[in-house]
Amino acid sequence: MTPQELKSIMGSGLLSFPITDFDEQGNFRPKTYIERLEWLAP
Repeated sequence: MTPQELKSIMGSGLLSFPITDFDEQGNFRPKTYIERLEWLAP
């Protein structure tokens, strides 16, 4: 992908960044993280 193609794609929709899920103790929560990525992917 060229920089121009990337610019075109990014300008045609929303850009989102997944938030990493942690519990109250600061431990990574892979289940909720995967659910979030699956929701964002489409």
